[in-house]
Amino acid sequence: MSRDRVHCVDCREPIPSDARICPHCETVQPSPLLDVGVVVAGVFAFVFGAVLALMTLGATRVLGLGLIAVGFGLAVGGYTRYIDRQAGRRGR
Repeated sequence: MSRDRVHCVDCREPIPSDARICPHCETVQPSPLLDVGVVVAGVFAFVFGAVLALMTLGATRVLGLGLIAVGFGLAVGGYTRYIDRQAGRRGR
């Protein structure tokens, strides 16, 4: 298999790396752009939560700490999901 081919997420057949629909089973291939969006949203929530937690008091500080936790989870989870998808599509 050449370098510009990956495996389909459903049927595991080799397909071109830029294909969005598998020619064998017609399954829509996942877009890495969604994972990037989740990571960006997570980083934004983390930074905004840190600002709230450091510069406010009371309930707003608790909200900031919650945003830190959610943002960290989204950023790390989105990045690991992206890595898992890439490894799965390459058959590793």
